[in-house]
Amino acid sequence: MKKLNGILKLSAFILFLMLMASCLKKNEDPYASYTPAREAGLIKDWLAKVKLEKIHLDSTTTGIYYIADTTKIGSGPTVKAGNTVTTKYICAGTDGTVFDASSLHNPPTMVYKHKTQPLIQGWEEGIEVLNKGSRATFLIPSAKGYGAYGSQDGSIPPNTPLIFTIEVVDIK
Repeated sequence: MKKLNGILKLSAFILFLMLMASCLKKNEDPYASYTPAREAGLIKDWLAKVKLEKIHLDSTTTGIYYIADTTKIGSGPTVKAGNTVTTKYICAGTDGTVFDASSLHNPPTMVYKHKTQPLIQGWEEGIEVLNKGSRATFLIPSAKGYGAYGSQDGSIPPNTPLIFTIEVVDIK
């Protein structure tokens, strides 16, 4: 009986140690695989798809790729610092996962003063190729988006390139 009691105590002690070890084990980072190398692959795949579909691709002087929508050609001057701009937009990943869209908000447009309100760098650079009534799709690398940390609310993972479709409704 003493021998059985000793085995039970030892088993309970070992079980306790295993439980403590599992509690001390660090939680795994769900975004550990979201690396710059992964992002580079996503960008490469997206660019290859665009090339395969024979879609005309342009780039800004700062290296943001964009596709002008030939069905939404605007007129007048392009967006400049200090303009009050009304836009419609969709923000998605390269796989098409939508992170945000103006249509999800009320009102379904976003009005902001260009270069005076904090927006991601890629948006601010890209929109300057658009004029009133035009629309384009932009590939924004994470360095000009939400970077190595992702968005504050966690909806956009780290090192995620973004596909923004932006339509300029009005410029004042």
